Amino acid sequence: MQPTNQSVQSGYPLSALFVLIAACAVVSALLSPVVHAVIAKLLTIEQVVGASIGGAVIVAIIGSVIGLYHYRPLRGIGWGVVTGGVIGMLIGPVMLAPPEAIGPLVTMSIGGSIVLLLTGATFGFTARN
Repeated sequence: MQPTNQSVQSGYPLSALFVLIAACAVVSALLSPVVHAVIAKLLTIEQVVGASIGGAVIVAIIGSVIGLYHYRPLRGIGWGVVTGGVIGMLIGPVMLAPPEAIGPLVTMSIGGSIVLLLTGATFGFTARN
């Protein structure tokens, strides 16, 4: 009888760390015009915090509605609220970006999405082989 070679995987793969870092870089790039506006005193911290709270509430509500369609609705609603709240809290201040920053923001969000998709697809493809 030959011994079976079963590798036990626990935790997260290293590739997930790279995707997480790429996602953090995209969010940081999207928030840079708002940070520059705060430093230039065009925006106040109160405005940024208000936009962050407003974004968290609105996206959490959207997340909860999407979570209703999960195969476990209560768990889906809970995770939808948590995930939506975090995403909304991070992206809410982007609404305060100066109008001249809209073009670069759209470019950064599309480019960042492509980078995340390609990174995830690359790691997913190499994990199967």
